[in-house]
Amino acid sequence: MTEKIGLGVDLGTANLLVYVEKKGIVFNEPSVIAFDRESGKVVAAGTDAHKMLGKVHDKISVIKPLKNGVISDMRAAKALLSYVLTKIENLTDKELLNTSSVICCPSEVTKIERDIMIELALNMGISDVFIEEEIKAGALGANVDIFKSKGVMIVDIGGGTTDVGVLSFGDIVLSRTIRMAGSFIDTEVAKLVKKNDKVEIGELTSERSKIELSDLREDSPLVVNRYAGRDIVRGIPKWVDISSEDVKSVLLPAYEEVVKLIAAVLKDTPPELSADIFQNGILLTGGGSLIKGVEDFISKRIKVPVKVVSNPLTCVAEGSKYLLKNRGDYLVNPMQL
Repeated sequence: MTEKIGLGVDLGTANLLVYVEKKGIVFNEPSVIAFDRESGKVVAAGTDAHKMLGKVHDKISVIKPLKNGVISDMRAAKALLSYVLTKIENLTDKELLNTSSVICCPSEVTKIERDIMIELALNMGISDVFIEEEIKAGALGANVDIFKSKGVMIVDIGGGTTDVGVLSFGDIVLSRTIRMAGSFIDTEVAKLVKKNDKVEIGELTSERSKIELSDLREDSPLVVNRYAGRDIVRGIPKWVDISSEDVKSVLLPAYEEVVKLIAAVLKDTPPELSADIFQNGILLTGGGSLIKGVEDFISKRIKVPVKVVSNPLTCVAEGSKYLLKNRGDYLVNPMQL
């Protein structure tokens, strides 16, 4: 009998990561795909498609298949995953039928949204698929032993959502999600520039300014970078200066909401688990944890130690290997298998 292929998918709003058993992460690129409108054929995917955002003619359609951590375009999501699996791994339809797959998603996705993810895998020919929450996979991927009788709090600040969860004895005790994360900040930066400078900047530019200028430290130095955009009054290209203070004015309210979410979860956490979290601290994962000063920002407000894991961008995909090992069996520690 042919051995099943284990496939882990971190279907993120910003990035798609694919883990293949015994091979590791084989794909880690933006969740973007480009089609030829006439033929329907895939023109580019991942990084190549991401570079095309806002720059193509009307014969090419560039799509982000996920919004707020869930699939918003089934056709594009299927095409993106199929493209990755056939081009990167050369998996045939026969091999996909013999694949066991785990898809990681935000905590508070609805049953309908979960069913859409399962339907996506089944449409691709994957015979065995199950859904797991990103915070659980992220904790395992960060080498946190969640199977002990102690509480662990994970805060995953991703592209579309921020998830906060408490884990103990191998499963999630409680979790909450807000649809406010990296993509929200990108949009707010573009709105701010449009309002203050009467200049419209593109999606790629607002994302780049966020990455280059984000800083939550109280004594952060002022940094000013110049970006190109379009003057909305005259309709011509124009330079615009965006400062780290501009970006901070967007970051602060967004991260205050993250702090409120953490506080709400802690309020509902059983006292014994709260004591564990107070002693062991809170672990941060996801791209939003890479912002300078984020640990101190949260720690000062929650009065609990905060630490970013060593692999915040890949821990969810890396954790899928443990989920594949002991699907549905929470009494066995897969880290020891």
